Amino acid sequence: MRASPGKFCVIIAVLAVCAILVAAGASVAQEAKPSGWYVGASIGINKTSGIEQAGHNRDNICYPEDDCSHLVGGAPEGYRWFYDLDADDGAALEISVGRTFGDFRLELGLAQRKNDVEQKFTDITYLDGARIMARPVSNYQSEANASIDDLTTRTLSLNAYYDFSIAGSRFTPYVGAGVGVSFVELSGVYFEARYSCKNPAMDCDMPEQYDGRQNEDLTDTVLSAHLHAGLDYRASDKMLLGLKLTYSMVGDMEEVKGDYDFHPVPGISNFTTISGMNHFSVMLGVKYFFGE
Repeated sequence: MRASPGKFCVIIAVLAVCAILVAAGASVAQEAKPSGWYVGASIGINKTSGIEQAGHNRDNICYPEDDCSHLVGGAPEGYRWFYDLDADDGAALEISVGRTFGDFRLELGLAQRKNDVEQKFTDITYLDGARIMARPVSNYQSEANASIDDLTTRTLSLNAYYDFSIAGSRFTPYVGAGVGVSFVELSGVYFEARYSCKNPAMDCDMPEQYDGRQNEDLTDTVLSAHLHAGLDYRASDKMLLGLKLTYSMVGDMEEVKGDYDFHPVPGISNFTTISGMNHFSVMLGVKYFFGE
């Protein structure tokens, strides 16, 4: 699930058009730059960096038939598992309200970014990090499935911008930075393990007692920081059209508790950490000014 070449061709085309417009707009007579309070709205695409998932529980069963005779220390204290999450390019939306102070602006923004996610298993260990010991040969067999639907990040941030006014041009490049909180939701976190007998005629007592399943959404609230760069075009004395690039650094979801629909150990929970949720977005937007 890699970045779509078509989407990045669109980005390159937009940047090229903006460059042409900058050259064409350089000779436009100087006009008063919109100022005061304004509202804005943007839409675009976002791409996430490499996301990692780590989880653990306190499961003390030796699968597939709760036989721990092969372990020197007896029953394990639990298990740890690890996945890489490969996120598709997704939609990015933002609404904002702000005010100018000369060449500076302060802006409160509410943004949402959503990405479909593919989960790729990388490793499993005991809770203490030790490698899983080879299990005795048995008549039990198992099938496991795991998946995640999507990652949604909703961010409330306070941003400060500096506008570089260009005499005689309708274009205004700018840079900015911001901090805020992100409400992160990992939807459709699914895991299922089913046990059965390889040969029903042989000894294999109630394999279904080792079955387990989880199917829920995990949420967390984390801190985030943002870097911005963009270019606005003055379409009228009250309206700006613009292109904005944003790199967002999103904190980790740490030790988020999850529950099983059913599990061999009654009442057991698991805990998930998601790291590396930083993302880069490209958005086209509009700002409307109400004046001082």
